[in-house]
Amino acid sequence: MVTFHRIDDAKTRVMVQVDWQPSGVAEKVASAVNVDDRQVSKDLARFKELVEGRGNESGSWRGDVPAGS
Repeated sequence: MVTFHRIDDAKTRVMVQVDWQPSGVAEKVASAVNVDDRQVSKDLARFKELVEGRGNESGSWRGDVPAGS
């Protein structure tokens, strides 16, 4: 789940919740040493760079997605 929370006109908090069950030995080992958490953090940092690097809004749709969609 990803949620966006408006802080002010220039700031938005993005919160991510990932629920998953590792399957297989490699995923279980990676989860045990928090590789999955670090990967999510890296991906969010790259998303932040992408969004902030634009310098302005993209002009894209600004609506809401109904729950359950």
